[in-house]
Amino acid sequence: MTLSFIVAFLAVSFILIGLFLLLLRVVFRVSRKGFRIVTGTLVSFLVSLPSFLFLILPLIASHLVANASTRSQDRNLSETPARYGRDFDSVEFSSRDGLTLRGWLMEGHPDKPTVILTHGLLRNRQEVLDRGCALNKEDFPVFLFDFRNHGGSDHRYVSLGFEERLDILGAFDFLRERRPEGRVVLMGVSMGAVAAIHAAADLGGALEAIVADSPFSNLRETVAHHTSLILHLPAFPFEDLFVWNLTRIGGFRADELDTVRAVQMADPVPVLLIYGANDRRMPKPTARAVFEAVPHPGKRIVFFEGATHGAAYRIDPDLYLKTVLNFLKAL
Repeated sequence: MTLSFIVAFLAVSFILIGLFLLLLRVVFRVSRKGFRIVTGTLVSFLVSLPSFLFLILPLIASHLVANASTRSQDRNLSETPARYGRDFDSVEFSSRDGLTLRGWLMEGHPDKPTVILTHGLLRNRQEVLDRGCALNKEDFPVFLFDFRNHGGSDHRYVSLGFEERLDILGAFDFLRERRPEGRVVLMGVSMGAVAAIHAAADLGGALEAIVADSPFSNLRETVAHHTSLILHLPAFPFEDLFVWNLTRIGGFRADELDTVRAVQMADPVPVLLIYGANDRRMPKPTARAVFEAVPHPGKRIVFFEGATHGAAYRIDPDLYLKTVLNFLKAL
């Protein structure tokens, strides 16, 4: 439903309601005072509707995103790596800003880098459990955990990847205590991919590579795009109010959540980007912008036919794992 359709529908509705009220006044001889009350109410509603769409709605939406947590269908999942025949440790560790996070660590061959594998918004570690266990079967150590405000981890406002980078860095610190010289691969889906790219700059020489599945390019661009795609509203002023309130709640600046700039600032490492060919939320121009920003010559980008946002693994798990494993084995 487009904004023009909504406006046209409301205009026609008010005309019909006005004619109906006029008919009622004539037939039932409604007093002029009563008629003014009814028409005044309608006019007030008509005036308040744009205020709701363009002023109140973005503030509500940003508040909901800032407080987003694991959706109910994922909270009810109880599988562990044991379901796939993998040994694991249930662990607790601290993010770099002091939150207690919870996850699973699957040990692997000591000569291989540990894959820190992270989930997307409204999900938890269950989202990446299957692919994480498949990587562990190939002897890669794998570390899965729940981001802040998700799964079993502590509550804190969501920032769509910027503050979540501190969760990844906390996971890295935890691994460093066990394997001081160990190297890592950061791998994430959607928000997890954005957080991985933003965390990369703080890992220096310990970072082996990045596998980023469906990251956005920057906060403002993705909010503007989703405003048009989902709500069918113009970006202004929805985007400005949404971004202002989200960053105010989260305590960060909008220009800090810029994936393109973050990937340029990190030490040059091979990067594998995965996108769905049918991803309307992160379309190909977004994917190309992120890809072109990667400075390392070993970068790759793969589009999965038929896949929507973050759904490449679900569409073709065998091809997905083959793509990731070929990339990792070539490091």
